[in-house]
Amino acid sequence: MPSNRQIAATLDRLADLMELDGANIYKIVAHRKAAHRIAESNFSIEALADEGRLTELPDIGEKIAAKVEEMVTTGRIAELDEYSRKFPPDLVDLQRVQGIGPKTTRKVWEELGVSSLDELEAAARAGQVAGLPGMGKKTEANLIKAIERLRERSGRMPLGEVLPVAEEAAAALSRLPQSHHVTLAGSVRRMKETVKDVDIIATAADPRELTRAFANLPMVAEVIAAGPTKCSIRTHTDLQMDLRVAPDQNYGSLLQHFTGSREHNIALREMAIGQGLKVSEYGIEETASGNIHACGTEEEVYRRLGLDFIPPELRENAGELEAAATGRLPELITEPDIKGDLHVHSDWSDGRGTIRDMADSARRRGCEYIAISDHSQSLAVAGGLTPARLERQLKEIGKINAGADGFHIFTGMEVDIKADGSLDLPDDSLEALDFVTVSIHSGFTQERRQIMARLTAAMEKPFVRSIGHPTGRLISRRDAYEVDVDELIATAARTGTALEINSHYWRLDLCDLHARAAQEAGVRLVINSDAHTPGDAGNLRLGVATARRGWIRRETVLNTLSVTELSRVLESPKGT
Repeated sequence: MPSNRQIAATLDRLADLMELDGANIYKIVAHRKAAHRIAESNFSIEALADEGRLTELPDIGEKIAAKVEEMVTTGRIAELDEYSRKFPPDLVDLQRVQGIGPKTTRKVWEELGVSSLDELEAAARAGQVAGLPGMGKKTEANLIKAIERLRERSGRMPLGEVLPVAEEAAAALSRLPQSHHVTLAGSVRRMKETVKDVDIIATAADPRELTRAFANLPMVAEVIAAGPTKCSIRTHTDLQMDLRVAPDQNYGSLLQHFTGSREHNIALREMAIGQGLKVSEYGIEETASGNIHACGTEEEVYRRLGLDFIPPELRENAGELEAAATGRLPELITEPDIKGDLHVHSDWSDGRGTIRDMADSARRRGCEYIAISDHSQSLAVAGGLTPARLERQLKEIGKINAGADGFHIFTGMEVDIKADGSLDLPDDSLEALDFVTVSIHSGFTQERRQIMARLTAAMEKPFVRSIGHPTGRLISRRDAYEVDVDELIATAARTGTALEINSHYWRLDLCDLHARAAQEAGVRLVINSDAHTPGDAGNLRLGVATARRGWIRRETVLNTLSVTELSRVLESPKGT
């Protein structure tokens, strides 16, 4: 029985082979969209195929549905077998390496006989790749680094893919009459940007009934192990979840232990030893007497150790224990603190919602305002705006604002910083906007001095309010370009330019550590969704979580201001 992830991976592999063979780009994109849709589905695609209902899913047409049904029925796809006969079996794996596309894959295969990741690494380390046309020593060195990073991050999934599935499981267990408490733990609860598996901690009147119910949830593709107080399953999205059920009186200790992090717990145990105590998932033991104090809540665990409660996002052994011991933990930003979204796309460029759609979605989530930030003209593939189209868009926004009641749309744009350091639209066009975000979308392989020259020149512009996704990374997909983060932060502080925490789960950029450094330098941040559909407004939650992991306070974030307060700020020169 193939899992959803296996079906999706098979379609992705077929798309990879099509690319290698030079197939029609629209056919390749269709297969990738279908694979993405299937991978994200938290119900059995096999069951849907058996019922002949695959075409009810978006992005699944009749031809692709037939291939999925073929795989479910026979375990194979004939078209995939046909393509596979043309190429070595591991050749497509090369395209998982950053900087390696189908053309380069064919080049190293045809000219060097390289047909696997191990062979590519060996050839690069032997200096053979640098000798190929268009490659060179720098490209070869970057390939070696990219292969090393690929090996390091395998097996982890982006938080934004895991969290909905984990919360669905926890909610299903919470609705059961036998459950008392159900809470996510581990890296999901700490809101780490990538997750390997999910821990769920619960208490119940009948633990065996709760583990049995967990094993029978519709999302379960496989029961890995099951017992009276523990159960491990694998979902249709190929995610492992582990449920542990404890007595009510031990709930706090177990939850604290399995929330982690490992580094936080080690430091906590060392602190406890200094107090003559021993901390474990079973409670807090007095070493001298052997008495064990069961802790029903996490607050009790920390209180018995003389500490303020530490929010899960801070538990990384990054100074939180010392701060909790001296009453210096920050009051972290919360999602309701966000009053608006200053990076929103519409169908004027590559978004899939009208300006009014995007505004209505933000309003339903409690926002007071958005800034429409469509792409600029050099991103032709994204339908970027020319000065003339921007002028027409401003008129439309003006009409919508004239009829709005209590909600405001700021004018804006996500302007490309071109490879030569210039901005993609004339200054006079951008000076007319309320909130200009600038971003790098090209020239990723430039050297650090070139990247920093581009960013610095942009921040020097008085009308540039924010740097979007400042390092350009895509989690588990693309590394950051060569950014000197210390210099970036210093220049942002000097020019009064805000730095963005982009909330899309592939980005979360700035990351938590960089956001913390920016706050310490006095730089204002903006937490934006980078929404391309009305539903993407929910991305803000992940951006706020990243900010909390970075110890960010409400007053650091520009879009915690009300629409009136922000309007006053934007009427003044930046940095004042």
